[in-house]
Amino acid sequence: MRNVSLRRRLLVLAAAGILPLALMSGLGLLALAQQQREQAGRAGLSLTRAMATAVDAELRRSASVLASLATSQPLDVADTAGFLELARRVQQTQPEWLSVILANRSGQALANTGFAPGAPLPPLTEPASFNEVLRTGNWVVGPMAAGPRGSFGVAVRVPVARDGELRYVLTGVVRPQAILKVIQRQRIPDDWVVTVLDARGVCVARSRGQERYVGKPASPSLLQLMASAGAEGAGVTRTLEGEAVYTGFTRLADTGWVVAIGIPASAVEAAGDRSLAAYGGGLLLSLVLGGLAVMLVARSINRPIVALRRAAQALGRGEAQTIPSTSDIRELQELGHVLEASARQRAQAQAQRDELLAAERHARDAAEQARRRLELLAAAGTRLSHALEQSTALEAIAAIIVPGVADWCRVDLLDENGELRRALTHHSDPEKARRGAELAEVLRAAPTQMASMAWVVQTGRSHVGCCASPGELQGATDPDLQAFARAIGLRAYFVAPLIARGRTLGAIAALQAESGRDFSQDDCALVSELAHRAALALDNARLYAEAEAALREAQRAHRAKDEFLAMLGHELRNPLAPIVTALHLMKLRDPGEAGGVERRIIERQVSHLSRLVDDLLDVSRITQGKVQIEREHVDMKDVVARAIELTQPVLQTRSKPLELHLPEGAAAVWGDPVRLAQVLCNLLINAAKFTPADRAIRLMLQMEGAEVVTRVEDEGSGIAPELLPRVFDLFVQGEQPLSRHVGGLGLGLAIVRTLVQMHGGSVDAHSDGPGRGSCFVVRLPAAPQQAPSVIAPTVTAQPAGGASVLVVDDNADAAESLALLLDALGYQTRAAFDGASALAVLETFVPRVALLDIGLPGMDGYQLARRLKGDARLAALKLVALTGYGTDADRRRARSEGFDAHLVKPVQVEQLLAVLNELIGTAPAAVAGRAPP
Repeated sequence: MRNVSLRRRLLVLAAAGILPLALMSGLGLLALAQQQREQAGRAGLSLTRAMATAVDAELRRSASVLASLATSQPLDVADTAGFLELARRVQQTQPEWLSVILANRSGQALANTGFAPGAPLPPLTEPASFNEVLRTGNWVVGPMAAGPRGSFGVAVRVPVARDGELRYVLTGVVRPQAILKVIQRQRIPDDWVVTVLDARGVCVARSRGQERYVGKPASPSLLQLMASAGAEGAGVTRTLEGEAVYTGFTRLADTGWVVAIGIPASAVEAAGDRSLAAYGGGLLLSLVLGGLAVMLVARSINRPIVALRRAAQALGRGEAQTIPSTSDIRELQELGHVLEASARQRAQAQAQRDELLAAERHARDAAEQARRRLELLAAAGTRLSHALEQSTALEAIAAIIVPGVADWCRVDLLDENGELRRALTHHSDPEKARRGAELAEVLRAAPTQMASMAWVVQTGRSHVGCCASPGELQGATDPDLQAFARAIGLRAYFVAPLIARGRTLGAIAALQAESGRDFSQDDCALVSELAHRAALALDNARLYAEAEAALREAQRAHRAKDEFLAMLGHELRNPLAPIVTALHLMKLRDPGEAGGVERRIIERQVSHLSRLVDDLLDVSRITQGKVQIEREHVDMKDVVARAIELTQPVLQTRSKPLELHLPEGAAAVWGDPVRLAQVLCNLLINAAKFTPADRAIRLMLQMEGAEVVTRVEDEGSGIAPELLPRVFDLFVQGEQPLSRHVGGLGLGLAIVRTLVQMHGGSVDAHSDGPGRGSCFVVRLPAAPQQAPSVIAPTVTAQPAGGASVLVVDDNADAAESLALLLDALGYQTRAAFDGASALAVLETFVPRVALLDIGLPGMDGYQLARRLKGDARLAALKLVALTGYGTDADRRRARSEGFDAHLVKPVQVEQLLAVLNELIGTAPAAVAGRAPP
């Protein structure tokens, strides 16, 4: 047997006891540090998924609002102005939007809430996403881009389709601050970095340095990690500030956006570094003390050595051990103390390890709870963003809170009278929910009772509490509140006010009962955030309901207006019809020049009055440029002459006549002579209204380059400076005396501007102020001179000899005059004044054509047409609606009721004869004559 010294044996013993433990502890600490790093990566990746869901929900919410706006009625009728007004109201509910833009398929902006109405609109800033919408027909989120005013924004674009055809693209430009707020609501630690990147890797929102880095690319290391990891991944990168971070990122599938979270490497590795430092120091100390113990024990006797050996063996097993004092040798006693210190250090190390494991479990639980809260808030945002009705919003609130947060959910809302009403009592068990709702209707706690719904609404403060035992509320004295708590077995409660946009809507209560759960601080914060989002959803539902009601009222008023205007047109046109017919009879009976001048004046005035009636019946049509323009080559000198003739009754009463200045040559334009005469008539009448009879009015016509310029000047009352910019707007008038002797509705100048613009020209108003007169300048593009046209023979429709015509009109003058005119033209006619007399005429007279008024008493024109079509004797009968109702809807209905033609009173004889000849089958005969008028 080898002879081994005691010192060597003790050294081997010390090494055998200390080194394995040190090695295992070191490996354990290394493994723990690695586990902490991996946990940090997993936690970051989990948070990015939840946060990506929140960002995606925000983008989808914006797309949902735009999709709802895309279904608005103004877009059905291409009413850009109406849509712009509606878009501005919607934008007021979306404070994080820069603007709402409507563009046609070619990319031309039609409406932009970021610019004043009528202002020039800039082109689209980012066309790639616009083209993507055209290509796919789906909603698209564009990359971060700077707008025409330098502000960064994200374009959320949705298609606007009608009848299966994509007509427009609707864009909502979202501020980067909207995404930043989504980040800020997640309560991420201050030293963490959260970045949201668009599909090109450009920073949209960043929790640190938002103003500095927005619109700039991400750090190269993050871009490299994203390029290598696919849809999501984790790794170590460096921030734009140069800080090393553990990074997790998630890429949104629909938009390609990326949400990345960076956790500082120093925070993750600090705990491991401290443990490794403690381990190294402890190991070094253990080795020094072990070596010292070996040197001292080598000099001891056998018995203390055996005792110490046994003590060491017990220490190696982790057992509590007291070192025996069997020797008076100080070195052995010190060795015993060393063993005791080692035992304490081992216990401390074990305790530290247990603390680290407990901290890791706590961090993991906290991360899991944070992920759950984020997912719950994301789900809440998604569901509430689609809730446009109060009932839908309440159902969404109940589904979010029960059972994930609480066992019961109650919502009370203030009605329009300020009284608190029960809106929702919800439990996962329908039977319990029913009983709870019945109790809530009967039991009403006083507003003075703290924690009651009425108290929370009155004070605007949240309240949290618990019960000493199920159903026993602490500090509650209200019997109704105590009865409700006992009925449901209340254990804990949290009540929060519902406040949106500074307005208290009601209160929400989350109640714990059979689950036995309490409300932690995080739970209260979660319910408070849900209450805020629920209040916004309920307020949005209220606003949406009010908007729908307003829209229905506007539609009702619009229908009433259309019905009134249709009746007004009928009543105004009916007296004109016999006048026109009587003029033609006068012309047939006396074709000479006797009375010809007067008759032509009446004809022109009736024609002008007819067109004015058409315009007045639909002011919106003329102001929107929907009036039909019949263009021809016309000399403005002729237009001036016609306008003076039409306004002669107004001008001839003045003591100072109109001053007229005309050029020697022609001043030709390409336009509608009637509409241009209407423009000058309005300006002349307007000047005559506001100019004393002894003051001058001047009309000057001249050529200025490629334009024909007409000026109407007066020395009248002038225009106030604040009124001048709005003088061409609808219903705008200057201050008038109480007598209103000048009259008017404020429509004339608005019509002037619309008609001039439809001719490609412009009109301006100038005035030096009240009492200093005014000047209106009309500029029209000049037309090239034309060679004189060859006088062509007119083609006049000849009556079909012997054809029988039945005229039915409740206006006896109209029916009889038209019958006389047709008799004079060679037709066989009968007149009737209602449906019954028209049917009676059939006993002795079988017509080939029936001219029917629609607004007949008793049996209207449509009913009479059906009776005539059902008569076997009238199989070849042709029906013509001759009526004062002239809207497109009236024409469509006439066709659907079997009419072969629809004519609007007063009808020109040439037009009537052409229709009769077409229906009866006689072609017009050419007659040599005069040049066209």
